[in-house]
Amino acid sequence: MKKFCILFIMVMLLGASGCSQSNDTVSSGISENSIVAQSPSKIKKDIGNLFEQTFIQLWKSDIIYIDVEMTVENNENSAQKDVYKYILASDKKQKNAMINMEQPDGKKLHFIIENNKIHDINDSEKNYKTSTYSNTIDEFVQAYTKDMNLGVSESIKFSEDGMTDFNGLGNITFEKYKLSSEEKNASSITITYYFKDDKPYAEIMQSDKGKTTFMFNSVSDKITDNSIFKIPSGYSER
Repeated sequence: MKKFCILFIMVMLLGASGCSQSNDTVSSGISENSIVAQSPSKIKKDIGNLFEQTFIQLWKSDIIYIDVEMTVENNENSAQKDVYKYILASDKKQKNAMINMEQPDGKKLHFIIENNKIHDINDSEKNYKTSTYSNTIDEFVQAYTKDMNLGVSESIKFSEDGMTDFNGLGNITFEKYKLSSEEKNASSITITYYFKDDKPYAEIMQSDKGKTTFMFNSVSDKITDNSIFKIPSGYSER
């Protein structure tokens, strides 16, 4: 199960433990300085309205589906951009979950959880290995979304909201947060969530060590194809 650590290694670039995603065009064309705050928010808590209406509500549902592209940029090597693409899905009632990720080097990470069994899928060789999975579905999902801070987190503090011209799309809504840390000398991290038509569109985590950009292709509490929780036909057990 060493592959489960891959996302946490990535976020070391930001001085935190976790994961992120986006595309080159977006990550290179967006600056935190482009954000222009409008009238002060009336929110009197640490979570903004759209964040609560989307991600928090998603976490309360039985089904989670996230299709995201993540770009990791390190300030020490500005020419390098590591792009990850993945789909994460879960169905708590059915005790099913999966992640299918494409890494920057072209390698793929594919796991399926089905009735307390986890299948390590090798799509290139069309085989799989099955073992017992003792954790909960929630723990599996949280492992791959922890540092996107998409669920309830006491570590993020609401900062401001408003409208901004995001990547030439015209004005869309943003909610900006500060990520607090108990660690001494920890890198200061800001997280900005962008919403197009009140739906999650992007997220940027920015620190003095680098930037991680997530572009959300889909964030939903519905799954249209349950075959994603099944081993593909023709695959043999290794």
